[in-house]
Amino acid sequence: MSLCIAGADILTDAKARFRRGAVLIEKGRIAAIGYGDDAQALKTRAASTMDANGRALIPGFVNAHHHSYANALRGTENALPLELWALYTVAYGRNIDEKLLRLAILTGAAEMLRNGVTGVIDHSPPVRRAAASFAAHVESGMRVSFAPFFHDTHDHDLLDFDMPVALRAGVEGLGFPPADLVADIFAQLAAADGGARVRILLGPNAPQRCSPGLLDLWARLRDQHGFGSHTHLLETRAQAIACARHWPDGIVAEMDRRGLLDERLAVAHGVWLTPKERDLLAARGVTVVHNPASNLMLGSGILPAADLRQRGVRMALGSDSANTGGSADPFELMRLATMIGRVGSDWESWLDAETAFAMATEGGAAAMGLRDEIGRIETGRLADLVLVDMAGTASTEAPSIETLVRHCGPAAVRATMVGGAWVYRDGKVLAFDESAIRRELADAAAEFRERCAGELAIAREAHRVFDPQLRALLGA
Repeated sequence: MSLCIAGADILTDAKARFRRGAVLIEKGRIAAIGYGDDAQALKTRAASTMDANGRALIPGFVNAHHHSYANALRGTENALPLELWALYTVAYGRNIDEKLLRLAILTGAAEMLRNGVTGVIDHSPPVRRAAASFAAHVESGMRVSFAPFFHDTHDHDLLDFDMPVALRAGVEGLGFPPADLVADIFAQLAAADGGARVRILLGPNAPQRCSPGLLDLWARLRDQHGFGSHTHLLETRAQAIACARHWPDGIVAEMDRRGLLDERLAVAHGVWLTPKERDLLAARGVTVVHNPASNLMLGSGILPAADLRQRGVRMALGSDSANTGGSADPFELMRLATMIGRVGSDWESWLDAETAFAMATEGGAAAMGLRDEIGRIETGRLADLVLVDMAGTASTEAPSIETLVRHCGPAAVRATMVGGAWVYRDGKVLAFDESAIRRELADAAAEFRERCAGELAIAREAHRVFDPQLRALLGA
C-alpha cells in the first residue's frame, strides 16, 4: 500500500537546508520526491496521505556498533578501564539465557526506535544463542546487521597476565566455541529468513583475539557466504601495547597481509591507530565506527576523528554497550563527536554538525553494508525515515542540520519508519508490545542477579589480580 508523507521539511542533502515537500513511498521504498505542484500530485498517487505538519523528514539514524545483550546489564560496573570492566560484563553475559536475551534485544530496540534509530549493527557475544538473537531482531521491526562474535584468544594471554590455575579456570569458563561450530552457525544464519530487514555480518571479536587459524576462517567464511565483517580494533592503549609486541608491523598490517581489509569491513573504536594504519584503512575503504560515549566512559581515549577524516577514512557512529555508552542516543553521540576532539586542536579541522550527521546516517549505512540503500532520502532507496519536530528548539533560523544536531534530542522524534512501515509513532512503539517486554524484564531481573553471584565473585578476584599487572603494563 502506497503512502504519501506530505507537508514535510525534507532533507535530501546533508549540506542543504530543508525544503517543504512530499515523499511517496511504495513497496517499502521511496518512489518519488516532490515540491510545490509536484508534491500535490504525489498525494493523488498514494492510497493514503500523512500530513507531517511542517516537521522535518530525515533519513533514519544508524547505530553502527552496539552489543544488544548488554541492555540487560544497565546499571552494572563501568567505572573501570575495559580490561577490568570486561571481567564483569563477561560474568553477567554468561548468565543471560535465551529468554533474557530476547528481552534485552527488544528493550534496546524500543529505545532506539524512540530515538530515531532505524538501523543497528549488533556485534553479539552469545554466538551459541545466535538463532535466538536473530529471531528477536526479526521481531524488533528494526533494520539489523547481525554480527555474532567469534574468537579463541583471551585478553589475559595477549596481555601476558599471570594468575593462579584455579582462577584461570573460573575466568575462562567453558571456553570458546570450536571453529567448526562457528562455521556451522554462520551457515545456518546464511540460510535463515530475515525478511528484508535482518542480514548477517561476520563478527570476529577483534583480530588480536583470533588465532591465525581463526583469521583464516574469517576470510574463508567471508568469501564463501559473501558476508561483510564487523570487529573491534585497537580500542585501548593496553591493546596497542600488546599488539605492538606480538605484531611488530602492527595488527592492521597483519590484517592487510591476510586480505581482511576491504570496503565490506567496519571496525569499532580505532582510538589507538597509528597514522600509517589510518592511511591503510582509508586506502582499503574500511569504515571506522566512532564510539565517543563508550570511549569516554571506559577511559579508552579520544579517537582522532578529524585526522581520520582528513586522511579520507569513512566514519560512522556507535553507542557500544548500554553499560558503557548509555542510552543509544544519536543526538548525544553526534554532539560528543563534534566536541571531544576540539580542545588543543586547530579549529579549522573541527568536525561540524553536517559531518557528524553524515556519520550517523550515510556512514552507518556503509558500515551495515547498505551504502546505496539507506542513509539518504533519495528515489529508489529504502524508506527508513524519521519525523522530527524542531519547533521546540526556539531557533530563529530556518530548519538546518546545525539546529537538528545542536538543539534536538529523542523528545523531538515524532515517528520512525523502517522499510515503509511505521515502527514508532506519537509516543508508542508499534513493532511490538514494549510495555510487556519491560514488565517481563523487570520480573526476570532479581533471578538474573542471583544467578550471576558466583561468576561475579570470580570476576572480583580476577580484578584484584589483574589490576596491578594492568597498571604495570601501562606504566601507571
